[in-house]
Amino acid sequence: MAEQPFSMHARKFPSGVVLELSGELTKSAEAKLIAGLEQETDLGLGIRFLALDLTKVEYINSGGMAVLIRLARMGSKAGVHTFSWGVTPHYEKLFRMVGLTEYMMIYPNEFAVMQRIEALNI
Repeated sequence: MAEQPFSMHARKFPSGVVLELSGELTKSAEAKLIAGLEQETDLGLGIRFLALDLTKVEYINSGGMAVLIRLARMGSKAGVHTFSWGVTPHYEKLFRMVGLTEYMMIYPNEFAVMQRIEALNI
């Protein structure tokens, strides 16, 4: 199977941003992801919610897991609530094992995430 290059697309919504991630999430994606996030957002300054769409992420290795942890912790320090959807059962189990779910809530789809954000009323 050929390696699928990592890509990211950001789209804003009121008080937040959705990062649509695709391809392989590895350590090499870190610079692109962090730089893209900083370029697209003002974490903590008007951006209160970060939503990660992982439906098109085909592979996450330990380096990619570290990138997600760093991203979620950056958000947490800035007072941003981080959510995700499109997580396979296998990766959901790994996210729980490494403690990522302490910083990032997992939901079944984008609609559920947006409903939760609306319910928070922050």
